[in-house]
Amino acid sequence: CRTGRVLCIDNLETGSLTNIEHIVVLMLENRSFDHMAGWFGKGDGLRTDLFNPERLDDPASPKVFATRDAHYTDDLAIDPSHALLNVNVQLFGSTTVPQPANGENLGFVADYATQPGQTPAGAKAIMNGFDPARLPVMKTLADEFVLCDRWFSSVPGQTWPNRFFMHAATSGGFVDNQFRNYTFKTIYDNLQSAGYPWSIYFHDMPQTVTMASLRKKEYLTHNFKPMAQFHLDLATGNLPAYSFIEPRYFDFRKWKANDQHPPHDVALGEHLIADVYEALRRSSAWETTLFFVLYDEHGGIYDHVCPPACSNPDGKLSVNPPFDFTRLGLRVPTLVISPYVQKGVVDSTQYDHTSILATVKELFNLPHALTQRDREANTTSRLLQSTARTDAPMTLPRPPALAVAMDVPVSGAAVTAADSPVNGAPSQAPLSEFQISLIETADALSGAHPVSGVPGAPTQPTTEHEGAVHVRKALARILLKP
Repeated sequence: CRTGRVLCIDNLETGSLTNIEHIVVLMLENRSFDHMAGWFGKGDGLRTDLFNPERLDDPASPKVFATRDAHYTDDLAIDPSHALLNVNVQLFGSTTVPQPANGENLGFVADYATQPGQTPAGAKAIMNGFDPARLPVMKTLADEFVLCDRWFSSVPGQTWPNRFFMHAATSGGFVDNQFRNYTFKTIYDNLQSAGYPWSIYFHDMPQTVTMASLRKKEYLTHNFKPMAQFHLDLATGNLPAYSFIEPRYFDFRKWKANDQHPPHDVALGEHLIADVYEALRRSSAWETTLFFVLYDEHGGIYDHVCPPACSNPDGKLSVNPPFDFTRLGLRVPTLVISPYVQKGVVDSTQYDHTSILATVKELFNLPHALTQRDREANTTSRLLQSTARTDAPMTLPRPPALAVAMDVPVSGAAVTAADSPVNGAPSQAPLSEFQISLIETADALSGAHPVSGVPGAPTQPTTEHEGAVHVRKALARILLKP
């Protein structure tokens, strides 16, 4: 319970759960709470005395203090590591976790300095947080709705396991971004069994297609939809009960990635959030919608709160590297948006990604949890009031206007700022580890395995633009589209 500008969660009115008919989740990429929301002046954020030493092996090492100097694209041109052993260094100063696992979060600068091509000076950028003025979309939504300052990623590791927990409350005992035959049951299976419609809206290559249970023919043809269809479904009153939105992970020709994964442009992610919010706000679905904006994991970027303990979801363990899934990942910024939540709340309840699954189960009265993790997870239902607010803004302030060339929209849907091609040459940037994992998935699922030296055979992409073209062609085969 907090005072001042932050409302006491204990005093919130818990209303009828039947008001919510639609749950929409937008999950972005690889940003920590402190990095994005630490200077919002709300909840447990950054302070000027928070620092990391430049070197962990030198007691007299210079200190690198947290700043509000983060930029949209330049700071993290070299992708910070967020593999489990690197996260151990960030939290505990060593790949070996102490017992008990109490960390001081002093190893971010030192770990970032070890990344290939990084310099000691460049590594200091890992401590940069955003000035709120540079994130007008997120800051306004935090002021208008609920900001969670104890929302932890589900695994102290990479994108895939955290996204798997978002969909299945487990990663099957794995902590990496490697394609396998992942067979765990998902929230979509539970929704389907209970008769609730659902959709996964995507921009280029949905990571969700890595899960075997979602590759049923009827799902591939009917439940995976391009993002333009989200706006059409809203406009025609066809928004499903549960919607999951995947951002664009690759720069494609003049269409730029909006996932905010370093070094992608954070401003474009701001526009994506605003596009989704404004479309919901002006639709007939607004008064029955609960909308979450969150990030899959911290991306190796500084946060000052050490993750707490949690339950192993299903008894499975990672062998290499060793991990027992009894510790959460670092905090990520999460917004809970609805006309049924109070204005300007900071919720300090402990959540992780499976809290959304637990909330879905509760609001839609689904019969079963997926694993022990979502069975125990706190839900966000306690934030809901019985009466809808009418003062939520129709539009949001945005970062500086993008130089866009408006193309003919897909399927007649309105082209939005986040879906518009930005002037510029096709990206020649090297592929990130995450992008490579998506390419390997596309190849494995589409049967397109590059064979070097064979005339006419597909070649393995080496640049971001080549990767974007590659996955789009493969995805048409995966989703059984002509």
